[in-house]
Amino acid sequence: MKSVSQLDLEVGMHDYASEAPPCGAQAKASEDDFRVEEVVSLDRLSSEAKPGLYPVYRVEKRSIDTMHMEEELAAALGSKVSYGGLKDKKAVAIQYVTPTSARSRKPDEVFRPDFSAKLVGYLPAPITRGSILGNRFDVMLRRCCPGIRESVSVAYELARRGKLPNFFGYQRFGVPGIGTHRIGRAMVKRRFEEVVELMLLTPKVNDDDGTSAARDAMAKGEFRRGAQLLPPGQDLERKVALKLAEAPEDSIGAIRGVPVKMRRLYVQAYQSYIFNRTLSLAVEGAIDISGAQPGDNWSELVADGALDPKVRGSKETPADGALPVVQLAGFAYRDYGSRFDALTSKVMGDEGVAARDFYIKEMQEASAEGGFRPAHMLVSKPAIEVTGADASLSFTLARGQYATVLLREIIKPHDPRESGLA
Repeated sequence: MKSVSQLDLEVGMHDYASEAPPCGAQAKASEDDFRVEEVVSLDRLSSEAKPGLYPVYRVEKRSIDTMHMEEELAAALGSKVSYGGLKDKKAVAIQYVTPTSARSRKPDEVFRPDFSAKLVGYLPAPITRGSILGNRFDVMLRRCCPGIRESVSVAYELARRGKLPNFFGYQRFGVPGIGTHRIGRAMVKRRFEEVVELMLLTPKVNDDDGTSAARDAMAKGEFRRGAQLLPPGQDLERKVALKLAEAPEDSIGAIRGVPVKMRRLYVQAYQSYIFNRTLSLAVEGAIDISGAQPGDNWSELVADGALDPKVRGSKETPADGALPVVQLAGFAYRDYGSRFDALTSKVMGDEGVAARDFYIKEMQEASAEGGFRPAHMLVSKPAIEVTGADASLSFTLARGQYATVLLREIIKPHDPRESGLA
């Protein structure tokens, strides 16, 4: 296997699926070079507002992450909002959002500097993760190596054969930075003071002078001054610092200054790291991830190429064409004896954690049950056009899968940050 980057190792991706050589290319040279739109079932969409129906907004955003967009749109609608998943900040992303209250305000359009939301109809229930069938990507790679067409073809063929590992991508781990999975690991291990240290005192690769000065102040116990020095955009760190200014010894209380959705994401990032390590071990061990075998947990494809959410037990004989699914670490994790369970148990042992640790009694709202994830990526409608040193790629991925994982297999970057993937 080609050697992977240090960042890949840090997030648990230890291997590539092919021996194809690296192909230098630049992703995300601009936001318009990376476009993603949700594929969502709107069969029950009504054009007429009726009591009990929820307005549906088609949101197009750029230069803003989904959680900040959520906050601003919720304020405009006068209701909390629901959506199918998080989307990249440095991208043009189109996703569908509904308020959680049918009595919300229902403007035809909402305009903000970083996003616009247009009312497209009404549904009998809010959009959820289960509403999303997949995501369609249009990606432009710049300054590509001469063999870009061949490199893309190799990756597409791997996906067609079910051989492309379904890693969690860089964005799951909050890079560049310290890695949200490290915060999640500390939470699972009840090292709450370490959580505070990672958030407030540990330098990150993108720190500016203001952030460095804030960290210096907080290292001296001057948390209120540090909060004032933190630049805009570091609102989570600011909330933790202000909590510590009131109660310097209360690490758990300070961490609770972070919204619960984000605290859950920290623990989920640690689950993702363990999953990536597990899948890397499978690749290293030449385990076939393309189809379910007896003893695996498995699922099937349903309409529109989506994955059936129902997971079959390891004692059930896999149906023809069934996909193997891998357990996520969590308090419901059990070793059922499958090919992948043995690897997950090994990674958890190496990490020094057990399933029960993911039930965080000191912070129950951040606990993680676990679940299942397909072993290989589901890629449909792949296409490529090459013009000079630029390559335009189009493809659809199943829900929860990362375009940057596919692009990583093509580029095999020495530094994913310089290549625009992280």
